[in-house]
Amino acid sequence: MKRALLYLIPFAWLGPYLDWKEGSILGYALFLFGLGALSYSLARIGKPKYIVIGNLVTFGISYGIALSVGEGYGEGYFKPLTASQLVLGVSVLNLVVQIPIVMNAIQNKVMKKGVRGT
Repeated sequence: MKRALLYLIPFAWLGPYLDWKEGSILGYALFLFGLGALSYSLARIGKPKYIVIGNLVTFGISYGIALSVGEGYGEGYFKPLTASQLVLGVSVLNLVVQIPIVMNAIQNKVMKKGVRGT
């Protein structure tokens, strides 16, 4: 599944990085809307395991990058959080956004099957 490969992008690290480097929230928007759309499309075609695995992979990559850059990353920009704590928080926020999106996609898929089956 080629779409699932997009989870290799470290979205949870990219949002805070663009915020720190450019002062832009565009990275967070890309993170939330991009992963939301990706999750919706995967749920609609019946691939929820790719969503779970993909979220774990993107978190792992982002967390690994945050640990490798250490405390110098952000230079206090995200105080009182460290880079790894911020990645964890952004990843949890992502799940809060993704769960209703995925549930809606699954419900729509079931409802369409019900309408076609009658």
